[in-house]
Amino acid sequence: MPEPLLPLPPALDQLLVIRRWLELTLARVDEKISAVRAAEEEQARRRPLPGPPDWWIEYGIGATRTPDRVHTGACRVTGRGRAATRESVLEVLRTMPSVIACPLCRPDSELGLLDS
Repeated sequence: MPEPLLPLPPALDQLLVIRRWLELTLARVDEKISAVRAAEEEQARRRPLPGPPDWWIEYGIGATRTPDRVHTGACRVTGRGRAATRESVLEVLRTMPSVIACPLCRPDSELGLLDS
């Protein structure tokens, strides 16, 4: 067997002292690991979850998957679609006549499209 990095003493009592020191050191390391893990878990619990997006674009089914409806981020009518920016929702509503604004959350009213 190759010689270890540090030569060990030949006396049994010295070897037992080294073994005990290593056990105590390992216990300290294990305690520190537990404390760090607990702190990281607590920090993850305290980290706020991202809120809903401000706008949703719901896409139809089929091969083309074109926009079908737009919603405000608070609308609970749809679970599918993609988060969108205000500008992209405005563009979809202005350029695609087949897209409708959700009649429940009224994104067109919130965007100010009904005021003009």
